[in-house]
Amino acid sequence: MRVFIFGIGGTGSRVLRSLTMLLASGVEFKSDNLTIYPVIIDTDAHNGDTSRTRDLLRSYHSLRKTFVGKNVTSKSPSFFATPIRSFSRVDSSGTQDNGDLDVQFNFQNQDNTFANFVNYNGLSPLNKDLMELLYNDSLDDHPELYLNLSVGFKGNPNIGSIVFNDLIFSQQFKNLEASYTNTDRIFIISSIFGGTGSSGFPTLVKLIRTSKNTNLAKTKIGAITVMPYFNVESNDKSAINSAIFDTKTKAALSFYHADSHLKSVNALYYIADKDQGASLPNVEGGEGQVNNGHLIEFLSSTAIVDFINKNDDEIENPVCFEFGTENNANPFKIQDLCEQTKKAYITPFVKFAYAAKIATDLIPTLKDEAFYGPKELNIEGAVGVPNEYKRLITFFNEYKKWSAEELSNPNNGRVFSLFTFNSSHDHLNNLVHGKTIKSGFLDSGLSKKTVGSFVTKISLSEPKDMPIAEKYLTTLYKASEECLKTLGPLP
Repeated sequence: MRVFIFGIGGTGSRVLRSLTMLLASGVEFKSDNLTIYPVIIDTDAHNGDTSRTRDLLRSYHSLRKTFVGKNVTSKSPSFFATPIRSFSRVDSSGTQDNGDLDVQFNFQNQDNTFANFVNYNGLSPLNKDLMELLYNDSLDDHPELYLNLSVGFKGNPNIGSIVFNDLIFSQQFKNLEASYTNTDRIFIISSIFGGTGSSGFPTLVKLIRTSKNTNLAKTKIGAITVMPYFNVESNDKSAINSAIFDTKTKAALSFYHADSHLKSVNALYYIADKDQGASLPNVEGGEGQVNNGHLIEFLSSTAIVDFINKNDDEIENPVCFEFGTENNANPFKIQDLCEQTKKAYITPFVKFAYAAKIATDLIPTLKDEAFYGPKELNIEGAVGVPNEYKRLITFFNEYKKWSAEELSNPNNGRVFSLFTFNSSHDHLNNLVHGKTIKSGFLDSGLSKKTVGSFVTKISLSEPKDMPIAEKYLTTLYKASEECLKTLGPLP
């Protein structure tokens, strides 16, 4: 089963980043032959959020090849269990090469202005007048006709809808059409209060539903429409104005309601957050647009997993979903989520958090343990793959920063408190917010010594012929399970 996941615009990239964290944590899928093809669609190719997500996906792809066994599938109990592949190199036979992961959709003429894109100078005088009537032709702060497409659409869906129609002529879309099968699925991530997502979503659905390949035209489509969930600082010189996010959302929803193609989306998920007390920096695009991870982006990524796990008969007829919580709290905590959400998504996150803490803070200090030496995990020799070992530690540190610092940043509006990684290097008793592991004279809880004994026992019990890199990640996974058992029920 192949699932093509299109992340449109900045929100699309950030939700894909959250999904990558979920995949790394070993989130459970029903299918054992799932392969995910992540696709980033954004004319602002140098956007900071886009670049960060692209790099994280490439790290995931590389780490899975190095640390995960060949028999591990999307249903296996393992970190990095689900394979991801390059969308851009899917050919007409449905195969792809083994090169580096390439997830960026290549737009044609993205360095041009919108005027050049529509060949404004080649139009008749009458059509030029029409374009000037429809699009602001000034060269002041907020141009439309002369907008440089390399920085995105700056909240102008009327421009985005024109540009996105050109996707049908791209070689990548033609390859998708040629290779698409009746077992494949598509999921689309977009926001509704900007320019790129709100225009890209309906246009992409239209291109899919009108495809000449009946497998693609009749495919199961899932989508998440992200409504306003943050504010940006007021700036008269910026084209981004969060004061009109709600107005733009209402206008887009009205259009979506009347669009026949959107009515055919099999599973449409909606999410928003009215708790937007703080503001993010107002950055229109480019390398400087790097937002903190957000609770809404994480919850949006769970919609993708939910869609993939649904049987065909559950979404044979179009159905809509909204996300609900037990409490409307801020700060938001684990206990504010329902039990189903905690089991499916927070439990893997907790295991990955324990693994990240063990790998980055504890293992380097346990040099006297039996697992440390060259005959076992060869920690001193970076488990025999120094470059990939460094990449894994970097991934763990990125996860720690995302889950503990970014999600709880007060500028997000809604703070999500998950983990504390810096409380101590001697134990893991306070790692999970809302649940402290008790310790005393006879029981030290998850002390460094106890965790070290987990790692030693597990690594020594693994097959002697298992590759060291694979044994290292397997040991971390099983040690994190032991930590989870010691923690007990989630808060």
